Order: sequence, then structure tokens, then C-alpha cells
Amino acid sequence: MTESRTVNERLAAIEAGQTSLQTDVGELKAGQKRLEARVGNLEAGQERLEARVGNLETGQKNLEVRTGNLEAGQKRLEDGQARLEQAIASIRADIGPLKAAHARNSALRVSYRICEELGLDEVKVLSRDDLRAMVRRSDTSDIPRNRRYSFIEADAIIEAIDDAAETHYVAMEASFTADERDTDRAVRNADYLTRFTGRPAHAVIAAHRIDDRIAAIVSSGAVQWCRLDERDLEID
Repeated sequence: MTESRTVNERLAAIEAGQTSLQTDVGELKAGQKRLEARVGNLEAGQERLEARVGNLETGQKNLEVRTGNLEAGQKRLEDGQARLEQAIASIRADIGPLKAAHARNSALRVSYRICEELGLDEVKVLSRDDLRAMVRRSDTSDIPRNRRYSFIEADAIIEAIDDAAETHYVAMEASFTADERDTDRAVRNADYLTRFTGRPAHAVIAAHRIDDRIAAIVSSGAVQWCRLDERDLEID
């Protein structure tokens, strides 16, 4: 009787252990499923992350393309600006001589007024032949050839007289905007006139306006500025 009970107890313990083992196995399987689910979630998250990284890389490429397009556009803009500046410079270079010629013609129309501002009466504007003859009659061995040509090609050399009927000369340079080149040439030609003729000579610039750099020499009286106004510069 005792032996039979012991067997039964052992069987019951074995069954209880088997039940407990089955429970543990069930829990392990459930845990494995949860783990697999988590792994699946991680893999899905990894895929989403990779997709985002891919989108970022695509966005980076798009940004680089746009940046490249912007830089190319900027380069085209700079090239266009450079061409525009070259065109403007070319136009200014073409207009410059025309403006100078127009200023000279305008100054010659009012040459009498230039003389009057100096207290003189105009006699005539000397021709190129008159100036060549003046140079030929004088000793110009110490004057460079280009300076002699510059004198003969002056914008205007005017013969005038004062109240005592004494002869004076006016060395005039004309420009829309007078600069140092104009004042230097006018002063130099006036010096040559006095040297060649022994008569007083006056340096004059006829211009609509003057460069700031020659304001001092104009103020000093070494050069007279005859201002050409808008009416003087009108085209007939």
C-alpha cells in the first residue's frame, strides 16, 4: 500500500513537472514570438531609416544640382555684365571724339565771347597754314616734333586786339569736360605763341564742365575757363 502510494506520488510529481515544463515552453514560445515581433519592428524601423537616408541623399543630390544651376546662372550673369560693361565702354570710346568735336565747333561759334571775357576783340581764328608758317619762322629746334604738331593742331588759336589795338593771342582747347590734358596743352601752346610772336598769349579752356583735378589751376588764373552752356552745345 505504501509502495503504491509512493509510485502514484512520483507519477503526480512527474505530471506536475511536465505541466510546468509545458507552461515554461509555452512562455518561451510566447517570449520568442514577442522577440520576433520586436525584431520585425526593428527591421521595419531600419527599413524606414534607410528610406529616410535615401530621401536625404536624393535631396542632397537635388540640392547639389540646384546649387550647380545657380552657380552656372551666376556665371552667365557675370559674363553678361562683363559684356555689357565692355559694350558701354566701347560706346563711350566712340562717343568721346564726337563730343570733343562738337565742343570744339560750339566753342568756335562763340570765339568772340571768349575774347570778350579776356577784354579783347576777336580778329580771326588762325588756320593750320597760319600756324605752320608761324612755326617755320621760329627756332623750334628744342621743341619735339610731336609738340610742334600738337601746336599746329590746337583746337583754336585766336588772334585778337586789346583796347590799345595791341595784338594778343588766345590758345584755346575745347572739350565737353575739360581735364589736365586740356589745361596742359592750352598753357603750353600759349607759351609757344608768346615765344613765336613776342606778343601776350592767354590759355583758355572752353568746356561745359571741368574735372575736379584742374579746379586749382583754373582758380589760379593760369588758365581761363569759358563755360559752354546748354544753348552753346545745341545742335543746329
